[in-house]
Amino acid sequence: MVDFTYCDSDALRAERTKASSLTPNQFHKLCPGAHPQLGSGGGDGSSSKYKRFGMPRCGDDSNFSFFFSRPLKQLSNNQKILIEFQGGGACWDEETCGMQQDYLSFPEYYDSFVGLSCSAIEYGVAEQGGNPLSLLCAKQVGETDFREYNTIVVPYCTQDVHIGDAPGQTVGDETINFVGSHNMVRTLDWVFSNFPNPTHIFLTGCSAGGTAVPIAYDLINKHYNKFGPRSVNINSIMDSSTYLTPDYFLKNGYPSWNPSTIMQKKLRFNFQKYQYSTSYPDLVWDHVLRRGSNRDRWGFVTHSTDPVSLMFYQYMSGNGDGDGNRDRSLSLVEGSGRQLDNDLQSQWWSEISNSMTTAKKKHRNVDTYVIESEGHCSFGLYYPLQEEGFEDWASPIVKEGLVIGTRSPSFASFLTGLALGGLLIFLVRRMKRTDKEDSLIEDANTGESYLGETSETMAKRVHLVYCMDKLQHIASPALARCQTWPWTAAFLLMMTVYFVGMLISQGFAHPLDNPTLGPSAIGLSAFGINNPALVAYQMEHFRLVTSALLCSGVITYLLAAFTLYKTNLEASMMENNHPHWHFPLAAALISLGSNLLYACIGRGASAGALALALGLNAFSATMQRRSSGTYPSPLCFTVPVLIVGCTPLFPFDSLVALTASVAIGVTLGFSLFAESEGAASEDAYQKEAMTDDEETTKKPAQAVRWRVVQGFGLGCLLMYLLVLFRVTLAPRENLQPYFTGCTVLYSDQIGDIVNSYANNGGGRALEGDEDVFDGQDMCAELCIPHLVYRPALWGVDKFAGIPLQTGTCQAAGYDEHVADHTIKEFTVTLEVLLYTSSNGDN
Repeated sequence: MVDFTYCDSDALRAERTKASSLTPNQFHKLCPGAHPQLGSGGGDGSSSKYKRFGMPRCGDDSNFSFFFSRPLKQLSNNQKILIEFQGGGACWDEETCGMQQDYLSFPEYYDSFVGLSCSAIEYGVAEQGGNPLSLLCAKQVGETDFREYNTIVVPYCTQDVHIGDAPGQTVGDETINFVGSHNMVRTLDWVFSNFPNPTHIFLTGCSAGGTAVPIAYDLINKHYNKFGPRSVNINSIMDSSTYLTPDYFLKNGYPSWNPSTIMQKKLRFNFQKYQYSTSYPDLVWDHVLRRGSNRDRWGFVTHSTDPVSLMFYQYMSGNGDGDGNRDRSLSLVEGSGRQLDNDLQSQWWSEISNSMTTAKKKHRNVDTYVIESEGHCSFGLYYPLQEEGFEDWASPIVKEGLVIGTRSPSFASFLTGLALGGLLIFLVRRMKRTDKEDSLIEDANTGESYLGETSETMAKRVHLVYCMDKLQHIASPALARCQTWPWTAAFLLMMTVYFVGMLISQGFAHPLDNPTLGPSAIGLSAFGINNPALVAYQMEHFRLVTSALLCSGVITYLLAAFTLYKTNLEASMMENNHPHWHFPLAAALISLGSNLLYACIGRGASAGALALALGLNAFSATMQRRSSGTYPSPLCFTVPVLIVGCTPLFPFDSLVALTASVAIGVTLGFSLFAESEGAASEDAYQKEAMTDDEETTKKPAQAVRWRVVQGFGLGCLLMYLLVLFRVTLAPRENLQPYFTGCTVLYSDQIGDIVNSYANNGGGRALEGDEDVFDGQDMCAELCIPHLVYRPALWGVDKFAGIPLQTGTCQAAGYDEHVADHTIKEFTVTLEVLLYTSSNGDN
């Protein structure tokens, strides 16, 4: 039971909202509900009625929410996460909480983020809450493009550096909720439930937010890397953290927050032993680093002179102003109005330098960056990013590292399907080969064993055989149905496991994006669809294999499964005296040939399962016409499916792949096998298919024309070399899989739209008498699903008067990305990217 009584009306209920259901490229406000004790009812604000960390709230009892944004659809993923903790000081007694009173309320200025993209906020908002604003989710640092990251912003309104567990604390005449740990834990719980298999998480925070980063790291590392091999790389940069805790504060201020709950219960830190140690922050960080991985990179950023940190260091030392004069404190924060105490400055710098040096000596994955000037921090690493050389320093820290134990749903599904398919073939052949009377179990009962075999070895072998007999007996009804077509049944099983795993992992795209009712282009790419750009330019040659198992959607899965099951070519081949390996040989040649040909001349992305099924149908129909045997000839099914498959209704089953598969099937049907008069096939597998009453078939045996196989192999080798040397027609923009599912259009005649946007207050605030955008120097780009792209071309020109052209803004000379915006009408989302020319006047 979750209580949402303390949630703003404009906030989504976090526990009821899935990240995948939210519009991409927009910030959303989510409120984590309170978690009452069973039977308590909740809702009366009493902390005793809530579970541990179950009372997310702000210090003044206003409602807490966090903010979340998915990346652009073209960059969409569930593996990369950026979490930023807001800073804003701290308080622990009447004087400091009087100074920080405004920071105990929820920072409502974040509400203006809702509905806007990272790039729009970055470009159009100069500051937030009186501080300069930078959004990492709109930036690239080194090789790390944070535009690809799912972004969570954790506001700060508890003044306890995000770690307190003291709701309803009396401070002077005020009642304050120091419940930062509740807000952090409930926010991370939502992340854990919505992102079960991330590969990279980056944590950062300014001031008090940076102080919370080690705590958040430990919670995240414990959740994702607790069992089995390490699977998630977690990197962090702390910016100007309030890192030092003088003895006075540890004894008189720190207990007000009751941090022992999260430190002991979650971090397993010996809080009772070290809570009064002056090296307490060093001990906490060292504890977290030891529990983590030395492959996770850490960065610590500070100014050589930091008036804000120095002010809090002064108050934490028991040397505050004493009169609670907030204006005097703020003048110190801003570094003006009074001189810093040189002795205090020297003491602060000495302690923080020693802490940084100690951490770097003990842990090789820690590095520090000192800005040689006076200052503090702001949101999104604002000040460090202004420094020359910072990006070079930060690049290896923020970069995703290779993690051997990374859990890939596609890899797990592939291995599972392969194992089950192999087991099915093994059990079918075993059923044919053995009878219960020949089982080793009876050998054991009669005391017989193999020569020289010890009783212990024999017992293990008998137990294994017994288990296999048991499994075979349980599955015998299904195995009996597969006796004449084991390879087809194994392929159907593998295809089904792979398809179900894909749907569970990637979900369903909008029908306009994938009319076959399957995942998006990005989801299909994650499961190995044949994308010539990735095969050629990124050397992802595994797609030539995985694509054969891949169905683009429910409709194509049903078509492929139905035709393979109904046609049952393998059983017909056995009846016509083919050895058991002839069928998988023909299937492998059709699949490999069509996938290689598509990799050379294809321009989008294509699944291979339906193409393989149609190719086998064409092969069967050709065999029926060429040979004296009887084979299925499903032309009435193959031709309509081929025609429909070549339309935009099947955007991920390419015309090239389908027709290539059919053409190869026809070619192999005429040339791959030859009838051999005389002796019947001596293949043991074919003999096993016969019953005791059956006489040896009089049909001629079938032999492989190995010269045809050699010639076909040479052709495949040549195509592979073309791919290897990147001789392909695939456009490079398809390196982003999103573009394989849509057609990119642009227009540079958008003056009225841009000027209307800017003049209505939606654009960036321009200084002085500077004019608004000249729309003729702007270019808008969007990607329309293949199914509706031609109607869209006509409709936008007809009714909006905006001519659209195929291509990109950058190719048209507009090379500077300004911002992007996601438009949602009904259930359809479209992303518009705005570019300008760096050589223009505006």
